[in-house]
Amino acid sequence: MKKEFLKHITYVMVLAMAVALSAADCVFIDRYQIAQKDESGREVFYAKAQSDVTFTLDGNIQCRTTDNDGCTTKFVFAMLVPKDWDLAHQGVVTYKCDLSDDRNEQLPMSVIPESQLPKNGEGRTWTQCLLSEYGVGPNVLDDMEWVVFQTDKTWNIRNNQDPTYQILVRTHVGKRNLKCKLGFFVNHTDDGFSNGTEHKKVIFANECFEVVGGKGMTIDFCNRHFNRVSPLTALQDDYITISYLADVDPSVTSNPLAQTDEIYLQGKAVTIDGREYNAPAIGPQTQMYRTNNQNRTFNLTIWPSGFFNVPTDELIDYIDYYFVSADGTRIVNQSTDDLVQLGSAASDNQPFNLKLECE
Repeated sequence: MKKEFLKHITYVMVLAMAVALSAADCVFIDRYQIAQKDESGREVFYAKAQSDVTFTLDGNIQCRTTDNDGCTTKFVFAMLVPKDWDLAHQGVVTYKCDLSDDRNEQLPMSVIPESQLPKNGEGRTWTQCLLSEYGVGPNVLDDMEWVVFQTDKTWNIRNNQDPTYQILVRTHVGKRNLKCKLGFFVNHTDDGFSNGTEHKKVIFANECFEVVGGKGMTIDFCNRHFNRVSPLTALQDDYITISYLADVDPSVTSNPLAQTDEIYLQGKAVTIDGREYNAPAIGPQTQMYRTNNQNRTFNLTIWPSGFFNVPTDELIDYIDYYFVSADGTRIVNQSTDDLVQLGSAASDNQPFNLKLECE
């Protein structure tokens, strides 16, 4: 009996030590800054394509452990950005920390190699863990990526030390016009993506950050629209899936096609020489099909040259398209979408537009 009691006491002590150690480094995000300064010094939430930007993240760490040696670890930071930015190669990430002899010294962070798996990631990479846990956050398109960095230096944080940190991300934005919601994540290697939120934190920007003056039509990651195209950028000879998302607004007043499953794709292809080629008439070739019973998304995959019957020696510049009912009387187009998204539209008959890439 005494032996069993001692075993129980030992188990409780070990468990208590584990709990104490697991609370070694609680990390917190205090604020982020994504606004940039324009030519007049005003703060704006946009940047010109391929220009330099700086984002910052501030937070603190609280070390609470009975272990006198504290916690020895590397700090981990990840950022959710459009893939077009190529942050892993274009970005430079540094940090300031109270643990440094000089609080204002900017210390380096490096991209975590794919082979360095998080301690509690169950065999997954850091990126896989982030996508599994958080996806692409509030963004409605998935052409974004988590890029993960760690401090080059390993730090020892003593019990009851509460250091603050600031992470600075300097990078070029990409060449494409887009707007998205950026995300930030912090953790440390001694924890390595464990369960719970004490050791890891994530935050997504409330503001939509935009890239302007670049290539192509603006790709909106922030808001769901009646139309969606995959891939987001396409060549003339690519297969393109065009989608109609009926449940963006289910009211017939705002969405004339809200109560029908007979949806058809119409429009035209315009070549770089200005020639126009119309889509086939309403019928089997242009009918869109519902993807599943869980939502009201209708798809049609097309090969642009074949669908619009464009001669092989001509190059398509862009495609104008819209969605229509079987009798052709009810239409959803860019004007319909603008009324829902913006509350007004420049005209009633503006089509959706897809600019094709050149080889």
